[in-house]
Amino acid sequence: MVQEPVLCPAILLSDLVVREKGTEKLSLVNSFGQLRLPKFPFPTPPFFITVWLTHLRGRIARLDIATRIEEPKTGHVLASASGQIQFPQEVPAFDEHAVLDVPIPMPPFLVPQPAFYTIVILVNGEKVGERSLPILSSAPEAGETA
Repeated sequence: MVQEPVLCPAILLSDLVVREKGTEKLSLVNSFGQLRLPKFPFPTPPFFITVWLTHLRGRIARLDIATRIEEPKTGHVLASASGQIQFPQEVPAFDEHAVLDVPIPMPPFLVPQPAFYTIVILVNGEKVGERSLPILSSAPEAGETA
């Protein structure tokens, strides 16, 4: 029997993530779909990439999760962040329909020029999702009034 791979149905961006004690619900503070920087090259502010993972099955001891910000034309990696989630043995087996939400802090990184970059998500070394990250100029265009 062929098992479907882990899926990543959502990749969300925000300035901050707060997990509520007790309910384990996430609050994404100042969510966004693009970054605007005043000039280039310029460092990004720190932010969070929150991924939703599904199709996890059975007992899982650990998950290695990595995120990369890539220049899509060349594949050059501007930045990456990774981590490992350890699951205690007493945690019940995963149901394939369950969704695991994983906030990943992204440290500041230098952006050389405005472009549509790509966020790539890897779980245990396998690509499970990607989305566009437009990083644009916030400076007014020449001839434009502020």
